[in-house]
Amino acid sequence: MKTYSISELSSIDTSVLLPLYEGASIPREFSGYLTGTQDLDLEAGNLYHILAPKKLLLLGLGKAEEMTPKKFRETIGAAVRSAKKDLCIFVDSPAREGFSIEEAAAEAAFAAGFSQYDFTKIGKQPEKKPEIALISSADIDAVCQRAQTAAFCVNHARNLGNTPSNIMTPEALAEEAANIAKELDLECEILTNKELEEMGAGAILGVNRGSSHGARLIAVKYEGAPGEDYTALVGKGLTFDAGGYNIKTGTHMDGMKFDMCGAANVLCALELIARSKAKANVMAVIGATENKIGPDGYTCNDVLTSLSGKTIEITNTDAEGRLVLCDAITWAQKLGAKKIIDMATLTGACVAALGKNYTGAFTNSQDFLQELEKYSQKTREKLWQLPIDEDFHKQVLESNVADMNNCVIGVGAGSSLAAAFLEEFIDEGVEWIHLDIAGSSDFSEGKPYMAKGATGVLVRTLGEMFQ
Repeated sequence: MKTYSISELSSIDTSVLLPLYEGASIPREFSGYLTGTQDLDLEAGNLYHILAPKKLLLLGLGKAEEMTPKKFRETIGAAVRSAKKDLCIFVDSPAREGFSIEEAAAEAAFAAGFSQYDFTKIGKQPEKKPEIALISSADIDAVCQRAQTAAFCVNHARNLGNTPSNIMTPEALAEEAANIAKELDLECEILTNKELEEMGAGAILGVNRGSSHGARLIAVKYEGAPGEDYTALVGKGLTFDAGGYNIKTGTHMDGMKFDMCGAANVLCALELIARSKAKANVMAVIGATENKIGPDGYTCNDVLTSLSGKTIEITNTDAEGRLVLCDAITWAQKLGAKKIIDMATLTGACVAALGKNYTGAFTNSQDFLQELEKYSQKTREKLWQLPIDEDFHKQVLESNVADMNNCVIGVGAGSSLAAAFLEEFIDEGVEWIHLDIAGSSDFSEGKPYMAKGATGVLVRTLGEMFQ
């Protein structure tokens, strides 16, 4: 992204985007563009094209006291997405107490990259995107480049999630991880069905039995702090979930390509951490498979033996994500992780409880969760903690034929029960956060500042956490 000093304003030949609050005066640097705004409604999002004497887009920001970084980012994104042309954005005018020029620049730079993403239709060439630059009296180059890198990695996650499931197979997801590792010189290990059978990863293999595609356990490691402990970002990678023999009905199967967004997001969060050269040790661990029906598909009343050695009675084949995750979590601990953040489109119950704009959070360490919340508040990606306690664990451990069941039927609190199941696989002393992104992973309708589809939720937050 190109950045300009305000002294270079006269040399810019593209349209300049000037964001302005209601009642604000025209910055003196723009006196040659227009003289006043008394006849213009500067409600947030209103966009005016001033054609003479110079090309200017005047963007209303509304009342200054009502502006937040998130609202500013979305307002800039909507303007960039609707303008569809090269722009140079002035970032000094939105700054005010509690919102610095540098913060405004970072949000504008992220918005410029994020808002221009659209999935390229299969068989088509990607369209050339307009070039967006920023101009300021401050030195904003470093914060802009960092924000652009974050937008690039978030969009990468969105692209993986949006890719049709007949193309984004478990094997293709593993290849994507390998390509990232090769480009960034990271350690990568990919286990196929043969290795999974040898090591006893019976939970993910059970889910995989109905698919014509093999399962994959994938680990990509970034070492930025030699000698320190690793944090694992563990992702559910169901590249398509038909529900197994508890098959999804009606419209519930549409959109199940997004059931691998947890995997896409942790992989691209690791990519952001690596591209940012963070001083931390982080690994992305992904369990990838499909959940379909087939001659050897797993069924209710089966008992699977997980990688941990614990046995699981199957009471619902559509509660498969936790089976994939439990083996991935166990493997991450075997690889040395002392902290784990798992991310999954896990339960419809979480959508019912929190809707589409919040991610459900569960933890065995309040300090660890509070650290994550600090960065989610910075990026304005909303988390909401949900309960997990011994009562939920007691229900999960009820089975006459195995150590536990994979789904407690008909009692409510499905998100907490799923989290309790996962916590059964966390080793003593390992700090753990579970993030249920079933609602926040994708939007079925576009917004003025973003295309519909996968959101890349929490990629930016995790990138900030490990800076």
